[in-house]
Amino acid sequence: MNKAVTFARQLGVPVIGIIENMSGFICPKCGTEVNIFKIGGGQKIAEKFAVPFLGRIPIDPEICSYSDNGIPFITGRPNSAATKTFMEIVKKIET
Repeated sequence: MNKAVTFARQLGVPVIGIIENMSGFICPKCGTEVNIFKIGGGQKIAEKFAVPFLGRIPIDPEICSYSDNGIPFITGRPNSAATKTFMEIVKKIET
C-alpha cells in the first residue's frame, strides 16, 4: 500500500482513503471472526500518509462466486458482513 499511495501522489491522483481488504474471515457456520491475515495495516498506512481510513472488508468466499456469475455481491447478499462494510465505506466516500 505504501507504493500505491506514493505512486498515486506522484501522478497527481487524489487518494480519498485506504480500505483494508480481506480483513478477517467470519465463519458462516458459527459467526466467529478469524484473522487469517494480519489486520491493522491499512489503518497504519492511512495514518502514515494522513488519509482517511475507510474500513476493513472481511473475507467472504461468496464475493468471487457472485462476481463470476455477473451478479453484484451487495445485491446477492445484502445482509452479509462484507456488504454492510461496503455500504459503510460508500457512505464515508459520499460525504
